[in-house]
Amino acid sequence: MTRVALSMAIAAALGAVVAAALHADPAVPGWLAAIAFLALATAAGGLARALDAPADLHEERHPLGPSQPAALPPGALTRRGLFGNMWAYAAGAFGVLALVPFVALARRRAPRGTAWSPGARVVNADGTALKADDIDVGGVTTVFPEGNVGAPESATLLIRLEEGLLRPQPGRAGWAPAGNVAYSKICTHAGCPVALYRHASYQLYCPCHQSVFDVLDAARPLSGPATRALPQLALDVDAAGYLIARGDFSEPVGPDEWDRPV
Repeated sequence: MTRVALSMAIAAALGAVVAAALHADPAVPGWLAAIAFLALATAAGGLARALDAPADLHEERHPLGPSQPAALPPGALTRRGLFGNMWAYAAGAFGVLALVPFVALARRRAPRGTAWSPGARVVNADGTALKADDIDVGGVTTVFPEGNVGAPESATLLIRLEEGLLRPQPGRAGWAPAGNVAYSKICTHAGCPVALYRHASYQLYCPCHQSVFDVLDAARPLSGPATRALPQLALDVDAAGYLIARGDFSEPVGPDEWDRPV
């Protein structure tokens, strides 16, 4: 029974480390760690009971003459040696289990891109390609890259501003042709859709936790829990007058927990 419990403890401890390394749901390494500790406690209890012999089994020992233990063949493994090795293996497995928090936090998946790519036409939810003057000044609509309507991480807010109002960041001049500026629709706080735009104040609002972003200043957060600006999508106009993307977003979309590099 004790050896079975030790085996379970070793397997559960190593399983917790593997689950953390594979970024499984946090409950998985948590439950495996709990099983490992329960199995170790069971093994320790079994060992304690084995060492505590009943009183009626005790008898007085008489000194015996010198004797030699029976010689074992080379490489033979005794029961005591096997049992001691299992405790050593268990101790090693629990030492590895201590690495679970570091493995889970230090290893992040590479940030994923979206469906936006150089030359991708900007289309609305119906799949209709939009030209630079299709949206009225002060208007806003949700757009996607052509051929990927509905792709969650590619959802983008296209806002038409009066030309000359936008204060572009260094290196972003020309990203908003004819006043069309595009920002990720996914809030950088918790991933909610940023769905409210007030043209009078040029501000975007996230209805989940009331983060407010400045449209004129690269969607910089003005208030609320969000601490990072909404990623901007660089736009251009093709030969036919349609809005197209110059590439993917300026930064990974979504909150910091979404595959952001450390």
